[in-house]
Amino acid sequence: MKKLALFCLLALSMVACKKDKFAPPEVQTLSITANSPTSITFKGNIVSVGNQTIKDYGFIYSVGSSSIDEKNGTKVSMGAAASEGEFNKTLDSFSYASAYGNTIYARAYITDQNGTVLGTVLSATLPRPNATGISPTSGKVGETINFMGKFYNPSPSNVIVTFQNVPAKVISASDTQISVEIPKGMSAVHGQSVSVNLSISGITVVNSTYFTILANITDFTPKSGPVGTAVSLLGDNLPNNNYYGSAIPIYVGDILVNTNNYSSQVVIPFTAAATNKLYTQINGQKVALPGEFTVVAPQITSINPEEVLQGQYITIYGSNFATRYDTSNGRPMIKLGSNAYVDAGSGNATNFNYSIPTNMAPGDYTVTYKVGPHEVQAPKKITVLSVGIKSFSPTSGAPGREVNITGNFVQGNGYYVAFGSVNVYGTATSSTNLRVIVPTGINPGKVKITFDPSNRQIVAPGDFEILGPTFTSFAPASGVAGTLITIRGTGFSPNTFNTSVRFGTIAVTPISVTENTIVVAVPSNVAPGAMKLSVVSAGQTVVHNDNFTITN
Repeated sequence: MKKLALFCLLALSMVACKKDKFAPPEVQTLSITANSPTSITFKGNIVSVGNQTIKDYGFIYSVGSSSIDEKNGTKVSMGAAASEGEFNKTLDSFSYASAYGNTIYARAYITDQNGTVLGTVLSATLPRPNATGISPTSGKVGETINFMGKFYNPSPSNVIVTFQNVPAKVISASDTQISVEIPKGMSAVHGQSVSVNLSISGITVVNSTYFTILANITDFTPKSGPVGTAVSLLGDNLPNNNYYGSAIPIYVGDILVNTNNYSSQVVIPFTAAATNKLYTQINGQKVALPGEFTVVAPQITSINPEEVLQGQYITIYGSNFATRYDTSNGRPMIKLGSNAYVDAGSGNATNFNYSIPTNMAPGDYTVTYKVGPHEVQAPKKITVLSVGIKSFSPTSGAPGREVNITGNFVQGNGYYVAFGSVNVYGTATSSTNLRVIVPTGINPGKVKITFDPSNRQIVAPGDFEILGPTFTSFAPASGVAGTLITIRGTGFSPNTFNTSVRFGTIAVTPISVTENTIVVAVPSNVAPGAMKLSVVSAGQTVVHNDNFTITN
């Protein structure tokens, strides 16, 4: 009986021990609380620690997925010293991959030597920071702008703001405002909208605002030069002709000019003063740039030629001449003596050409050049000569004869010269010589030589005698086809296209012609026999009295 009782006690003890060994822990997930975009609190409850050794407890969470277990999710361990009752854990500076959204799933867990017990999966949505506006909506490098919205009091060190991917300096951050300094280094040009991105602790801030970058003009170069000088602006985000609408109003003194062709240059206007402050005007704000622009006075060093004909070009040499031209006030002007100013046109910085008016009276003149705020004179006067004829040679000749006319001319210029009433065109081979050819279609006799270079008729002294052709002889008196005949006389037009020989009625072009001699071949298309020979020269025909005979 005692043995039976002892066995029963032993059996009950073994059963009791077996129950203690397999008593598992029990845990609950009580709540998940989103405190801010970067802070979340997990709360759990250990109902029982069981009767085994606890190795770990805490929370497991996942971003965007509710499938959480020991192998899936991020574990937040609170150690092995577990006790029954509530426990919690707050994660500050919490970050998550925005690609998976901002919903956080979590569950409590407790692990003993036999395994892990999990609580229920709960979820919470983290609030996103949101920018609702920006002020001002445009600005330049170095200026401060403010983003308004809901930002949950981030530390400035956790805020990243980029303009066109260039990081900006964060000045301050609060729950409702983030202030930053517009950064240097953007490739954007004046007037261009740029992308602005904000993130707080790696979380992208919702931002639907736009920002317009403005030029930060700090200086200009050069600081001096003649009117018409292209001045380059210096600074950041300057205008660019590839971007429409990026021109900037620039003031040269009180004169408004725009950046040249949407570029970062302005042209000093003709109406500029001798010294000028330059101002920019952006968003209605007029700001002076450092220093001044000094308009350099032009200088005339020499003029070539110093003796010049009416209608002839002179070249004015010097420095700081205007290289552009338009019709605005202050443009390059020039005058001779006390005559009125006329447009001088433009050339390069060291020389330009000017044409003496054809009606300018002969005489000595001071050349004065005026442009912008300056008026300068040439160091020496020029002498204007009248175009005219002194003589001509020879004093007679047939059509086609070259005549050299001496006088005052513009070398290289062409002139119409009249022999009587018939015009011919000639070119001045020098300042004293004009060569022309006696025209055809003039009857023999004396005529006047005239020309009209400047709306006034100039008549050469003396008469020119137009010579008609004479036909004095020919030899041989007969011959077969192909025989060369030499014809002699006077006043032949000395070229083959103005002269022909007729065998009866058949005209033949001669082989050679001078004023006194014609060489021609007997044609093959004329029947043998006696016939008259005629010379046709410059439209005039002479016939010899004797016959020429073509033989077989």
